[in-house]
Amino acid sequence: MSSLDVFSMSLRNLLKRKLRSLLTIMSVVIGTSAIIVMISLGIAVNVSHEEMVAQWGNVRVLTVRDPNAGWGGGMRVVGGGSAVVSGVGGSGSQGGPDLPALDDNALVSITALPNIEAITPVVDISIAAVSGRYSNSWMQIRGITSGTMEAFGYVLEEGSFLADEPNAVVFGSEVGFNFRNPNDHNWWMNIDWDNRTSPVDLMNDRIEVSWESGFGMGNDFRGEQTGPRVRPIRLHTNGVLAQQTWDVDSVAFMNIDDVLRIRREQQRYQANEGVRQPGRSRNAPNVYDSILVLVTDINSVEGVRDAINDMGFHADSMFFDWLGSMQEQSQTMQLFLGAIGAVSLFVAAIGIANTMIMAIYERTKEIGVMKVIGARIKDIKRLFLLEAILIGFIGGALGVLLSLGIAFLLNNFGGALGNIMSGGGVSGSRLSIIPLWLCVTALGFSSLVGLLAGYFPARRAMNLSALAAIRME
Repeated sequence: MSSLDVFSMSLRNLLKRKLRSLLTIMSVVIGTSAIIVMISLGIAVNVSHEEMVAQWGNVRVLTVRDPNAGWGGGMRVVGGGSAVVSGVGGSGSQGGPDLPALDDNALVSITALPNIEAITPVVDISIAAVSGRYSNSWMQIRGITSGTMEAFGYVLEEGSFLADEPNAVVFGSEVGFNFRNPNDHNWWMNIDWDNRTSPVDLMNDRIEVSWESGFGMGNDFRGEQTGPRVRPIRLHTNGVLAQQTWDVDSVAFMNIDDVLRIRREQQRYQANEGVRQPGRSRNAPNVYDSILVLVTDINSVEGVRDAINDMGFHADSMFFDWLGSMQEQSQTMQLFLGAIGAVSLFVAAIGIANTMIMAIYERTKEIGVMKVIGARIKDIKRLFLLEAILIGFIGGALGVLLSLGIAFLLNNFGGALGNIMSGGGVSGSRLSIIPLWLCVTALGFSSLVGLLAGYFPARRAMNLSALAAIRME
């Protein structure tokens, strides 16, 4: 018998017993759709967690910290500015002479690691800024490598990203709101928090920064100046970022070479003013506060983090750790829900086996005739196996379609239940997500269940005696 003959006979035999075949197929439909829907709920929760964490920060970004420094090392305020004093031998130092420094050599070593999409050293300083009669006495400036802002996911509201020009700056969305009139001592009482407006046009107004004592702090401090005045640095605004996360919105971004230069001059000025700066000498080489590493994909984050830690640095991603904890919970949920669906499919497998056994009893004489007229034993086995596989395949295909319909209903009319399952996560998240691989896997699994359920009935049909089968009424 050809394969086409076996297929056509199997299909005709199923159609002869329409009701029994339909009921068996329906059990497979219910079992398959139960597994798909249950697993899709777990996938949706996992995606909801990823979206939630993505609102806090990029999960693929690792922060590499100086092992020689403690947590931040501290800041010392001088007039209108401050000096970052974290670093080698800084306050709270946990390191020693054998630990590597977070310098240019470290940057080269980390850049050479595989699965790194972008990397930038980071230096943070705080300095006073003035625009007309308004000032920001504590503006945070973050030095990064120009050309990496887009890779790290910063979004522009207007203008452009950092350019390779002196003192170029890109402001976070909240920086303008931090400017105020330093002579208005009751400024905080006049803020309308619901309808705030920036007193400074960051794109067009002249903005200058200086580390000079009393710079930008009003008339009360201007008269205290006795030494030579420090010439302010005029910033050249390239752009303003859209509102993003709390650690971006209040920061002004500059090229790291400019920030390192400003930091050295700031430290030199403060040393002349008699401010103690532990940990960094004026002639120290470039030592960064941290290095940001963007990993190519989320599956490589842990490997890159371990490789950096093996170098002697401390790499971490708070968002990745949070996501990992959430994913462990969602995986447990997926296993539980999948097990519930598997029970339904197991019951369907019993139904398929029962259907095939009954078919053998009803068609015993037919099997005997087939053997007498020359049908091969393996063809008889293939006939019954194919019938079982067809039941599993058809039931699986209908189960996939039913699952897609249920997912559509849940995503469009199950919003309240979705918020409960996602723990009040991202608004608008889908409650059920059925990827293509899940549909294909479910279809293949249901066919495999049919194959396994029909195997022993097919062996029984194959082993029947031809003469005994013909004599049976």
